[in-house]
Amino acid sequence: MDLVDIFTKKMPQSPHNLRLVLPLIELATKSGNDERQLSDKARGILNNRLAKLKDPLQEVDQEYAETILDELHIRARKAHSSDALATLSHCSLFICRVLTNAGCEKSVLRLYRESIADFMTRKASSLNITFFKDFITRYPALGWLLRDDVLDTSPKAINAYRKCQAFQLLNTILTLSTFAVRAFLYCHIQND
Repeated sequence: MDLVDIFTKKMPQSPHNLRLVLPLIELATKSGNDERQLSDKARGILNNRLAKLKDPLQEVDQEYAETILDELHIRARKAHSSDALATLSHCSLFICRVLTNAGCEKSVLRLYRESIADFMTRKASSLNITFFKDFITRYPALGWLLRDDVLDTSPKAINAYRKCQAFQLLNTILTLSTFAVRAFLYCHIQND
């Protein structure tokens, strides 16, 4: 684990960092109590190294990145703890950054649409509103494109609580969009 930590620290733009995500997720989410230290180290690398990379990865295999994002969303829908879901959310945001830098927003939106439908319509879904709010906060323009999906799935919500959470998501989308428009207009006016 120390070698992986050093690699992610010294080579933050390496496309090999992408190949570390799923094995580290396995260690972070499926290790037993006797392997707690290993699990914590893997979670730390995911949350503090990979999820916080500032520079984009170089020469990324887009198809592989889409496969990873798909797997992360499948696991998030079945996460057994809030810690595991938070780690999966951070990794999802990391892969979203990789894919949006490569111009693959459609695949990102497709997976978040599927997850929103799962969250709203399946009682056993492990997803929570924070999973989506983190995405919308990080990517408000993509969040804006999910507004219709939230509206369309809210009447199909499994219970009143999930309907209320749909409205909270819409509130977040509208709030962030309003701030983005105001910032754009302010910058545009200042430049004229």
